[in-house]
Amino acid sequence: MSDMGFTPNLVASAEIRPFRFVKMSATSWTGTQCSAITDQCIGVSDGSIYQFTMGGTTVAHAVAGGPINLQPSNTVQIEAGAAITAGDYLMADATAGVGNTGRALLAAGATAVSNYIALENATAAGDIIRAFRFGQRGPIFA
Repeated sequence: MSDMGFTPNLVASAEIRPFRFVKMSATSWTGTQCSAITDQCIGVSDGSIYQFTMGGTTVAHAVAGGPINLQPSNTVQIEAGAAITAGDYLMADATAGVGNTGRALLAAGATAVSNYIALENATAAGDIIRAFRFGQRGPIFA
């Protein structure tokens, strides 16, 4: 039996925003928003929104116990955490707060893990850009 083309849809162990890097949690088939530059990102949440919060504004892709729908392609859309140039290797934003973590940033630092590369420029935080997933799994920068 082949898993080619299989996209795991996980159960959220905490709130996840749309277009954010997602990592596995310690419990089987659960995930959470990436929150460190060393996180192994397994996918990117899609743009769907399920919960109304923050003064009636719709913001959450998933809440604890709810489904996480990952984008099924190697080409994904992700929210930028700062300006990005096409061709930049990307890592997860580790800035504190659920509103910031999991966004894409230029990968930098000796422990940065990247398995995505930007296909488009982002001029500022909050821009949604396309990125390509490739095979690198460990730290790639010295």
